[in-house]
Amino acid sequence: MKLCPECLTPLNRRIHKIFECWECPEGHGSLYPKGELEKIIHSLTGLGSPELKLWDNRESYVAVRSHLISPDGDRALVEIRDKEKPSIMVYGDPETHSLWVHTGEEEKLLEHVRAAAKIDSVGAYAALAAEEAIKVFEGREPLPETAGHLLIALKLLGERVARAMPNITF
Repeated sequence: MKLCPECLTPLNRRIHKIFECWECPEGHGSLYPKGELEKIIHSLTGLGSPELKLWDNRESYVAVRSHLISPDGDRALVEIRDKEKPSIMVYGDPETHSLWVHTGEEEKLLEHVRAAAKIDSVGAYAALAAEEAIKVFEGREPLPETAGHLLIALKLLGERVARAMPNITF
């Protein structure tokens, strides 16, 4: 039995189409087994196979011991914050690598994922390529430099289109 680290109420197991989690019936948050958040991010964004690397990337994340006890066992959770987005915080079990996410943090994570998906969208790369093409045709900047930027933008667009349609061979 898994208990909510906030209120010690037994967690309810939920199986969704693409992932599973355990939720606090009092609404405090959700427990995601190792790899489940990555499945959600992949499903929402199509960003390939994202790896959060929360446990071995001290350059991007800050981890400190928490007062919360793991729903998976009698040990302290670790508070994990992204250095670039310190307002987003999750708690992780250093043994099982499951993650406890407060309900309010889930919304912040979802917004962060949506923003990343928008930046990495085919439309964003097409807009970048169009901007670079305009610079080539306007002739205000040196042609070798703008042409180089255009080629890079077109290459990035092609790679993004290929990721969006993985079953098509070029």
